Amino acid sequence: MTGAIEFNGLAKSFGDVSAVHDLSAVARPGEVTALLGPNGAGKTTTLRMLLGLVEPDKGTATVGGRRYDQLPDPIQQVGAVLEASGYHPGRTALDHLRILTIASSLAHDAPERVLAETGLSADARRRVGAFSLGMRQRLGIAAAMLGAPGVLVMDEPTNGLDPPGVRWLRGYLRGLADEGRTVLLSSHALSEVELIADHVLVMAHGRMLRSSSLAALRAEAGVGSRVRTPDPDRLGAALDAVGHIHRRTDDGLAVDATPEEVGELAALHRIVLHSLEGTADLEKAFFRLTQEPHPPVERPMSAEGVLS
Repeated sequence: MTGAIEFNGLAKSFGDVSAVHDLSAVARPGEVTALLGPNGAGKTTTLRMLLGLVEPDKGTATVGGRRYDQLPDPIQQVGAVLEASGYHPGRTALDHLRILTIASSLAHDAPERVLAETGLSADARRRVGAFSLGMRQRLGIAAAMLGAPGVLVMDEPTNGLDPPGVRWLRGYLRGLADEGRTVLLSSHALSEVELIADHVLVMAHGRMLRSSSLAALRAEAGVGSRVRTPDPDRLGAALDAVGHIHRRTDDGLAVDATPEEVGELAALHRIVLHSLEGTADLEKAFFRLTQEPHPPVERPMSAEGVLS
């Protein structure tokens, strides 16, 4: 079953600390949704409430309209990767997946299928204790996909992956979404997901600050340009003359103007350009959202007027 993930008025406190406050958001089928926020924003607590690992104080977290504990066959509906642990170091990757397959009454060929999907077929008979962190992360994804679920939830999925592994993960998650699955992943850095996410949920201090398409957030960030030229001083002077801010980079200039504006200005002054591309300072928009001061979360009052 493929369904939307919905958070509605979700809240959770641990003692005096409000981890999540009145959070509402949706992750839809056919999209990669990124839950973004700095460390301590409440992302992991939110995912754990979705998966029934933490009981919310208020609100609901559902998949296809049902709480996780109401799903008839959760392993075939929701796959989850929260951390690269929980493996017996003496077992092989194949044996680890076979045990999960038998316990969940899944098809006997499921382990071989997910090992192939995650690029671990050649390491199927290696003991997990000898795996790198990145390989254990792939094994976690393989375990999550044993039941071919319509929903995949991941917490900081690129942890431990080398650059080829990160590239593989982007393609893998993109493929799942293109098949109509719902993909929700958390991250503390926008740069990790900007190449794959369709929709972003930005949170900080336990609050949802923005639910937006990546394209809308990119537009909000503002478009600039990166240009390489053999004559950066002349181009800089031309930009100064019309009031465009710019700065030198290792191989050219970064400019707060569109590529069309820079290109027309360079043509007007007969300045040779070797390359010109548009940029959007997404991290700047992210940091502006998450570092703005936000009102403190009010703690509920008891009937006697005492803070609970």
